[in-house]
Amino acid sequence: MHKLLLIILLTTTLLSFTAAEEPIEYYTPENVHKFADFLYQQGDFRRAAGEYQRYLFFISKEGTDIERIRYKIALCYRFAGDSEQAIQNFETVLRLHPQSQFASRAYYQIGATYFLMDQFEQSVQFLREALPHITDRQQHAEAEQLIGISYLMQKQWSEASTVFKTLGGSDVLTVRGKASVYHNYAEAGAQLPTRSPFLAGALSTILPGAGRLYAGFRIGDALTSLITVGVAGWQAYDGFSRDGLSSAKGWTLGTLCGIFYVGNIYGSVISARVYNRHIEDEFLATLSIELPY
Repeated sequence: MHKLLLIILLTTTLLSFTAAEEPIEYYTPENVHKFADFLYQQGDFRRAAGEYQRYLFFISKEGTDIERIRYKIALCYRFAGDSEQAIQNFETVLRLHPQSQFASRAYYQIGATYFLMDQFEQSVQFLREALPHITDRQQHAEAEQLIGISYLMQKQWSEASTVFKTLGGSDVLTVRGKASVYHNYAEAGAQLPTRSPFLAGALSTILPGAGRLYAGFRIGDALTSLITVGVAGWQAYDGFSRDGLSSAKGWTLGTLCGIFYVGNIYGSVISARVYNRHIEDEFLATLSIELPY
């Protein structure tokens, strides 16, 4: 009997303590925000963007926090690789908060996102237009640096060199420190051992296959062009010599010879361009680029 009373007493006490505990409210603004930050730190950017969006629904008053959250959502999309969504959200920050402390960052991030999409020309164009609006000193210098890097990626060595030469006097230490490295890359890029497409075509005009040899192709490729054009031309000559202008052999092989000859010239021009692209791409592959957030 005593044991039964003790069990009843303990059960009643436990139930009273359980009832006294407040239930955890997982969907309070604070907890949603904490969960979004947790996902962001874990690198789960797409889900983090969704939770930050949820948090926005709880915020009714415009202020620094809502500006920061909108900027963070755009960053999430950028880090998740959803470039179009990232640009749209950065543009939302600029449209709704043009005077925000995040505005300069948003301008830079749009240019950086274009860069990450390999749209280097678009990155330069956007940042050039945005520079007057980027009031943050560091972000302004980083935007100029990104313009220079975009010129490098487009193999516009002279333009890149000019940008980095100017940035060599920047008062932003991180930018100034890298400016000399990038400037040296631009100078070295301008001195790469490239081949002239015009000269390659001219050499193959004089001697079929010579342009391919000049453009770095194996001697076997050059000899193939020479032999093909030479044999076709010789057979055409032989046909005309035997049968005159009515020679079917002469006209057929003469036409083929002309096609091979023009193709040999065109192929040499293309070969020089391919050689140059290969040399430049290999050179740029050694360039280490780290974009700031």
